[in-house]
This record gives sequence, structure tokens and C-alpha cells, in this order.
Amino acid sequence: MVRLAVLLVGSPQVAEELVQDAFAVVAQRWESLDNPGGYLRTCVVNNARMHLRRRSLERHHHELGIDVVGVDEMPTQLIELRDAMERLPERQRVVIVLRYFADVTDVEIAETLACRPSTVRSLARRALRALREELT
Repeated sequence: MVRLAVLLVGSPQVAEELVQDAFAVVAQRWESLDNPGGYLRTCVVNNARMHLRRRSLERHHHELGIDVVGVDEMPTQLIELRDAMERLPERQRVVIVLRYFADVTDVEIAETLACRPSTVRSLARRALRALREELT
């Protein structure tokens, strides 16, 4: 779950906090959950989305740059991919991360994003096209 959150928000420290918060929610509702793993993943994605919205608002209102930990240690291609992923719309980024990095099915992604599986496929196709254009 931390890996999923890191891929969504770009910061290991923030990702750990988001996952810890998600585990706290799951622990509170453990007895009533049919699928705790799916609920945890949904909580992590929703927490990451809220964080990204908040970060976007901060950047907009305060014109702040985002500190990325460990950029000097990352390969150039990974930095380019991360930057291209950050420029994707939020829903496209979530679909790409869940589908290709977390190996989640389209049906589960659709449940997480409260949309149809065909919408997930469409978002993935658009995101991949945008990434290809930007990275070539």
C-alpha cells in the first residue's frame, strides 16, 4: 500500500502517513467489512487524491514548489516518468498506478473510482497516449 501511495503522491513520507491513516480507518470498521483489502486500497487512493488536491491548491495560492526527496539519486528516465505522471489528470494517474504498478483489475479500479470498467479503460488509453507523446 505504501508503494501505491508513493506512486500516487511522489513522496515516501507522505505516502506512509496516508497509508497509516487508511489502516486506522480499516481497523475501526474491521468487523463490518466484507473485503478489507479492497476497502484499504480505496482508502489509500482517496487519501492520496485528497492530498493531491490540497497540494494543488497550496501551489496555486502560495506559488510553492514541491520538494521531492531523493531526486539526485533517481535515474533520469524515472524522473522524466514521474514528472510526466504528475502532469496527467488525477483520475488518469490513479488508473495508471493501480493498473500497471499495483496490478489491480479494471473492475476493482472502477469500484475504487466509482465509475464503469469501460471508463477505466478509456482513462488508461488516454493516459498512455499522453505519456507516450510526452516521453518521446
